[in-house]
Amino acid sequence: MFVPVSILGTGSILPSRRVCADDLDAQLGLAPGTALARNGVAIRYFAAPEETSSGLGAAALRQALTAAGREPADLDAILFASVLAEQPMPTTSILIHRQIGGRAGGVTCFDLNASCNGFLKLFEIAASGIHAGLWRHVGLVAAEIGSKGLNWDDLDTCTLFGDGAAAAVLGPGETAGILASRSVTLSEGLDLCRIPAGGSRYNVRTPPPHETDYFFAMNGRGLLRLIQEHFPPFLDELLAEHPVSLVVPHQASVIGLGFLAKQLRPRQIPHVDILAGVGNQVTASLPSALHHAFSEGHCRSGAITLLVGTAAGVSLSGLVLRH
Repeated sequence: MFVPVSILGTGSILPSRRVCADDLDAQLGLAPGTALARNGVAIRYFAAPEETSSGLGAAALRQALTAAGREPADLDAILFASVLAEQPMPTTSILIHRQIGGRAGGVTCFDLNASCNGFLKLFEIAASGIHAGLWRHVGLVAAEIGSKGLNWDDLDTCTLFGDGAAAAVLGPGETAGILASRSVTLSEGLDLCRIPAGGSRYNVRTPPPHETDYFFAMNGRGLLRLIQEHFPPFLDELLAEHPVSLVVPHQASVIGLGFLAKQLRPRQIPHVDILAGVGNQVTASLPSALHHAFSEGHCRSGAITLLVGTAAGVSLSGLVLRH
């Protein structure tokens, strides 16, 4: 397959509160070094009360537009991905459209929730729309304020995550584009990562059995077992046909990135690892890593990159891109 599309610019924004692992130790009454030892995250950033997903997302998109040499009026679509949306309606994409001053006519805005693989799904949708002639320039935005959904009694998760936003502007490609795409859904693992409450099932009118059902919960061992079984052949298929020079993964965890590195080592393919400095930013994690790759000059014209992620559900997604 080949879907011509080009990444014209990227952006990444961190919220204002810089929280070190030592700060979490003090906040949670833990022995010094405990938070860092749990997940290897030295620094993460949490949103202040006045900061919003749309505000962070709009800032990231403005940065991406500047890098792309485009204006808000050039965007034919703004597509947004998040697990913890700012509000049920209007969508966060429309809030971002208003904040950046996008044009009114001929513009599509919508939100998507595909957990940590949301940015990859937006990319596929945008590339298809551009290739079909539906759109010419599309802004992709992912933003998370996951700190509001953490259970501070669960050290395996509350020491891992950080907030943030990232964006990319896509446009028509010639030699640049999607070379391969693959997705796998393992719904037998749907209970391994979840936030049961906060939707139409459990809410203020029909409360959940436990107050902690509003918080993120993860069965790390069960998730790792499922990933270890299914991820290696999934990755092999994505790497089989094209000379990938860099892997840009979702920044899931130290264990997850270590497992990926083990798979890549025989092929001598490097991967982006920014986990220690920002934590797992959920949907914003992969595009933040992609922005880092662009900033470091790893995505020059002609380079081939694999974007890959694992997400709640459990789902696996990957895109092979030529820049």
